[in-house]
Amino acid sequence: MALKEKYKDSAEFIIADFAIDETFELLGEEGYDVPYIPMFFFINADGAVIINEAGIFSFEEMSEFIEQVI
Repeated sequence: MALKEKYKDSAEFIIADFAIDETFELLGEEGYDVPYIPMFFFINADGAVIINEAGIFSFEEMSEFIEQVI
């Protein structure tokens, strides 16, 4: 994933997959509402959701979201 490589020193990427039981545990524990798939949560270092967006985004759009959080 190119974004993961670009931001490897400043961001952590967690990919939730509904085929994996741990995904439901993670979403339930954190209280994230996932009304659409794909859904992206951009969370700052304090654990606050700064941006949550559903849809398909370009590399540039995803970079803009990440830059707003880091």
